[in-house]
Amino acid sequence: MIGEFIHAHWQLVAELAGLFLVLGVVVVAAGVLIARFDKISVSDGIYFACITALTVGFGDLVPKTGASKIITVVLAILGLIVFGIVVAVSVHALDMALELS
Repeated sequence: MIGEFIHAHWQLVAELAGLFLVLGVVVVAAGVLIARFDKISVSDGIYFACITALTVGFGDLVPKTGASKIITVVLAILGLIVFGIVVAVSVHALDMALELS
């Protein structure tokens, strides 16, 4: 059953690879914009965007300008959407694996 789950999971993830690629580009672009608006390094901006999109939020960097705050809210919402997609794919893969058993 575990083998079927892994196979079904990777099959579903492969179908969503384009979506994850686009979301990754959006996160990097948002990080660059945040870096520009808040006058921080690009690496710090991308780090902040990744931490925000992953909904971790360490709190070591915070947005300072209105524009970067708006981008941060959008990134957090995108992060929640991506997390929901990952959970849905995992549940669907488990369902497919149970049907094969």
